[in-house]
Amino acid sequence: MSNQGFFVISLDFELYWGMFDKVSLEEYGENIKGAHSAIPEILALFSTYGIHATWATVGMLLCKNKQELLHHLPPFEQRPRYSDMQISAYHHIENTSLSEDESGDPYHFGFSLAKHVCATPNQELGSHTFSHYYCIDGSDNKKEIFMADCNAFTKCAESLSQKISSIVFPRNQVTNQALEVCRDFGLTAYRGTPSHFLYTGKKEAQQTALTLRILRLIDTYINISGHHTYPISTIYRTNNLENILINVRGSWFFRPYSKVLSFLEPLKIRRIKRSMTYAAQHGEMYHLWWHPHNFGINRKENLKNLLSILEHFKVLQKEYGMQSYNMREITQIENTQNKTTTHLA
Repeated sequence: MSNQGFFVISLDFELYWGMFDKVSLEEYGENIKGAHSAIPEILALFSTYGIHATWATVGMLLCKNKQELLHHLPPFEQRPRYSDMQISAYHHIENTSLSEDESGDPYHFGFSLAKHVCATPNQELGSHTFSHYYCIDGSDNKKEIFMADCNAFTKCAESLSQKISSIVFPRNQVTNQALEVCRDFGLTAYRGTPSHFLYTGKKEAQQTALTLRILRLIDTYINISGHHTYPISTIYRTNNLENILINVRGSWFFRPYSKVLSFLEPLKIRRIKRSMTYAAQHGEMYHLWWHPHNFGINRKENLKNLLSILEHFKVLQKEYGMQSYNMREITQIENTQNKTTTHLA
């Protein structure tokens, strides 16, 4: 098993809850609406190619309607505070006219999509927090604030009867305090960032620094930061403590198709495939991630790129025994190997 290679996919399923502080609905609404068509197509490809994936979902979109959403909101004193409240989902709710349900508001509600995910074999429903919570920007909030967010997510997910084991922190903002809270709620895995300075978690304002964005864009097409693949043996527990979440590190953001940079698309896909091949040859993990709304426009081109990657996975599966796992399954492998090592010792 240690030589087979592991292909992990996770998706940040957030609809407009992950974008309201970035762009207006006038600018990005078609991407969000398009996700409602893209998600079934992505799931169909996953089923065809035997792909196991984690869908890290914002709890607010799991609400069936506006009434249910308002019912699940924590009391005012238990809501996060940020130095810039424009990034708060609660501020967005107060300043937006939400429609009653998914049929009238596909930007904020997506319960039917979550049901489709849960009904598809080998798909894991994970957490992307209830309110797209920023842990680093909200690091001055008391521990109880994030606990209230986790509790609200748990209640929203109850109707789907799914065991929630994994979390992806919005904007990759991870703190030890947040990990402790997640552990107390029974979660076992989170997606950390690649071990390179270009991709470490930062405050939201720092994520948009021009130099950082340029270097990341170059890295999309030309390998300047490495493959970001990881041996399973080095997937560690935070601070090397027992009973804390396992860091199933992300390797690469699958940047969506760009008409402006379409001539560079072959370089982007080649970069991903080369890292996948490296992982397969060395028995390591490669963890690809993106947002469903990234495929909301240019669906044909984005799905064509995804198909190319999944076909390459099947080649690696045949040649090297590479296998597809979701985040929860990776932690089960890690736990099994730990138990085996302990038993042999």
